[in-house]
Amino acid sequence: SWGTRPLAAAPMAAAARGAGFSARDFAFGLAGYLMFGLGYIGYMTFIVTLLREQGASGATVVAFYILLGCGVIASSWLWAPLLQRYRGGQPLALLNALLAVATLLPVLSAHPLAVFASGALFGAVFLSLVASTTALVRHNLPPAAWPAGIAAFTSIFAAGQIVGPSLVGWVADGAGGLARGLAVSAGVLALGALLAARQRAL
Repeated sequence: SWGTRPLAAAPMAAAARGAGFSARDFAFGLAGYLMFGLGYIGYMTFIVTLLREQGASGATVVAFYILLGCGVIASSWLWAPLLQRYRGGQPLALLNALLAVATLLPVLSAHPLAVFASGALFGAVFLSLVASTTALVRHNLPPAAWPAGIAAFTSIFAAGQIVGPSLVGWVADGAGGLARGLAVSAGVLALGALLAARQRAL
């Protein structure tokens, strides 16, 4: 799970009752993760085009990607304690909210500092959000049910990734262009945070 420390096995109570994966039990987590798939992929697909439209230089775009990569490198160390501590949807909610902020920053300002902060924050968060769903499954299900749980989250994420670019592109074709499209992506991520916050530990 992208460098996070190994998680403890699911609680003994869950194992004792032989619990399997039920989508109903993880409904808010799955919904929050769907919003992540919908929202983050719009940023990854269109951010450079937006920066170019805003007049960013080649050096600015390169620096943006360097900072995004540095964020990715640091992400597992930054968020491992959070994923270890919480058994519910809190990590998924927090990370979705931070991604919403990262996505909105270049919409609100074309200043290089806003662009760089966006790239660094986005890089520091998005892969750990993937890891947060693995942690959610492993914290709340016995090992025999982990594959089914992880498969469900992977499938819902894939659906979001497929639809996301089309959604942002459709919005961007109207008034406001790509800035409006990424603002919608940020809104989708914020909705994902609200949904994930309602996911309770089993």
